[in-house]
Amino acid sequence: MSKYTKLVRGICDLLLWVALVGGIVALVKLVKPFKRGFFCGDESLGYPLKEATIGVALLIAVALAVPTCVIIVVELFKQLPGREAGAREKRDGCRLLHRMGQLYKQAGYYLFGLAMLAFTTLLSKLCIGRLRPHFYAVCQPVLPDGSSCSDAQNVGRYIDSYTCSNPNMTDFHFDQLNQSFPSAHASLMMYSMLYLAIYLQAALSTRISKLMKHLLQFLFVMFGWYVSLTRITDYWHHWSDVLAGALFGVLFAWLTSVYVADLFAFKRWGRAGYSANTLRKGQVSPKSSTKSQSNAAAVAAAAAVPPALPAYTFGTLPYLAAHPAQAQYAQPYHNYGYVP
Repeated sequence: MSKYTKLVRGICDLLLWVALVGGIVALVKLVKPFKRGFFCGDESLGYPLKEATIGVALLIAVALAVPTCVIIVVELFKQLPGREAGAREKRDGCRLLHRMGQLYKQAGYYLFGLAMLAFTTLLSKLCIGRLRPHFYAVCQPVLPDGSSCSDAQNVGRYIDSYTCSNPNMTDFHFDQLNQSFPSAHASLMMYSMLYLAIYLQAALSTRISKLMKHLLQFLFVMFGWYVSLTRITDYWHHWSDVLAGALFGVLFAWLTSVYVADLFAFKRWGRAGYSANTLRKGQVSPKSSTKSQSNAAAVAAAAAVPPALPAYTFGTLPYLAAHPAQAQYAQPYHNYGYVP
């Protein structure tokens, strides 16, 4: 693929991401959430209003900054395989342009999945319109006849027409009353932290310590789970909202890593050879019967040279199955990461 073609594809991908972000902004600005009714005396809506442990601004900052910074560090400082099967040429240097291209792609894949998840979560919120656990404390609903849920005649009655009468609440609190399901904090944070853990599994070498990578993965996922749990303890979401949001995040993290970023393409081996993103078997074109024996010997020698390992290497079995003579090099590639 030429450099011009790669540039055009990169620009097209960027425009698609911008269009998706524009769709999210349009949902926020133009679509009003479904106004759901409630039963007077519903205990699940009677929790007090508390300040959120993780605010919206901090959520967006963490979801955007933390995975992006990790991807930048890994892509800029990872050890790349040589272009040849032997030693790397000196003119390759650090291959900065290649690293920047990989950085653009990996960060773009993550942000595209994040935008898809945000659009899906927001659309679900607006369509369902579930009331938050602190609904009574924030809204203090008043019925059209001037009565409230504290009046005896309204206990247990379903109310679908009401007006919020609390003068101490901001427009933000009123706008968020009908957007409880699913939890955006849970979905976005679980997606970002789980995707980061999956990315580290595919991209980070364990040459120094195998457990260090897994410890980082565990800490990232636990942070996402902690943020999800705070939405319950802060009374901003019901437990089912958080569970649904977390499942959304897990699903989109898996779909993005496997089908968009294609981090684990090496698992798909074709019968005729390896896939386009993995190792390739040596392909030798058939020669005419009029070629000399020296040319035939040169072709056979070239076919016997094992291909170079790719940037993403999950194990040694496919490589060693094709090239048993390289079994002595199995030990350096047990790390499930970039070639050390």
